Amino acid sequence: MSINEKVLEIYHDYHICPHCLGRMFSLYATYTTNFERGNSILLTLTMQLHENYLSSNEKNSDTVNNLRLLAEKAKFVPAIKVMEKEGLNFESEIIKPSCYLCNDIFSDLSKYTLEAIKKLEHLEYESFLVGTDLNGKIINIEDEFKVRFKILGSESFKSHFNREVGKLLSTQINKTTDFANPDITIIFSLNFDSFSTNLLIRSLFIYGKYNKLIRGIPQTHWDCRRCKGKGCEFCNYTGKQHQTSVEELIIPEFIKASKSTGVKFHGAGREDIDVRMLGEGRPFILELQNPVLRDLNLENLEKKVNKTTRKKVKIHDLQFSNKNQVISIKNNAENTQKIYKALVQSEKRISKLQFAEFLNLLQNQLVGKKLSQRTPERVSHRRADKIRTKHIYGLDGRYFKSDLFEFTIKTQGGTYIKELINGDEGRTKNSFTELFGAPLICKELDVLHIDL
Repeated sequence: MSINEKVLEIYHDYHICPHCLGRMFSLYATYTTNFERGNSILLTLTMQLHENYLSSNEKNSDTVNNLRLLAEKAKFVPAIKVMEKEGLNFESEIIKPSCYLCNDIFSDLSKYTLEAIKKLEHLEYESFLVGTDLNGKIINIEDEFKVRFKILGSESFKSHFNREVGKLLSTQINKTTDFANPDITIIFSLNFDSFSTNLLIRSLFIYGKYNKLIRGIPQTHWDCRRCKGKGCEFCNYTGKQHQTSVEELIIPEFIKASKSTGVKFHGAGREDIDVRMLGEGRPFILELQNPVLRDLNLENLEKKVNKTTRKKVKIHDLQFSNKNQVISIKNNAENTQKIYKALVQSEKRISKLQFAEFLNLLQNQLVGKKLSQRTPERVSHRRADKIRTKHIYGLDGRYFKSDLFEFTIKTQGGTYIKELINGDEGRTKNSFTELFGAPLICKELDVLHIDL
């Protein structure tokens, strides 16, 4: 069946607008709009029928009926003009019905763009994308229509709507469309007789490094273990296990500046509560959720945070980031190399010469070798109980006095340093304690460097 025959078959039973007619045959005459294609199909068909009429002796033939169909059912103006010119009868008073496939949604898209502009009014963004959540009735009607008329390769309702509204919006708001990573996605929930508009605002990612200058605060917020964050007498009704955290000290200024609804803190690993993070700092990324403002002055933010968190936490090297970098710092945590400084106390007193011999033993037995660590008892409630293999890349030490030493240890990310020293009752093999032959305890621990 030709396109003309199929179009006549369609209009015999239904009225559809030029937009929908054009997208039903979107495989043909590409590089044009559906509206232009639909009108062109109707115009070509009208011209063909008019030619047939003029060259035919049968003035009451199917040709006239088909012209009348285009005039009455399609309400196609050129067909109406032909009927009038040739003095042919047709029902001109018939009220134009709504499009069977879109209910004339495509005939006036301005109301959708105006609603979107209102929603976007106070937001800061550079790119956008239009998306559609269609009512199931619209989808079912179109699917049944295509099956009935054996239409293949048409453009979907969603695709047409998203593109046409996107083009109009881009002109009106002077912003670019980004199909891969838009700042804002505008979702139109469409029914035949109503619609609503929602915005999906892409999170704003900010990379930086932090130094934790004091002991006693965790990296992130911990809910109270007893009340699970609800608030109880044990936590003084704060819902928190610890009064504050690195995360809670850093994020308020960022939320305030971006007017975000929330934030996620992504760290490149974490140090224990009683461990300081010194040196060049630990990389982190803040994921600011639903930000109203995106063009932040990171230099000013850094100064404000460091002023309010003085002597506790310091941030630096701020720069805008993305979700891929979050994934990268998470996935590469095991591949990092870290340098620690540990203050170690011994139950057994030794001389400076004995310490030198012990240090030499540690270097020979540990550096460049594999370390076997079973999940420590102290974290077994939140970590899988398994054996991890780690590497020690370097080790040095200083003798302070007969029962107090300092060690600088370079290890693979994820190594439990305290257990490397105390042995964790044999759960860490080739520990300092095991090689020393007497209990050793890590009194203080600092992270000096993280090599990503």
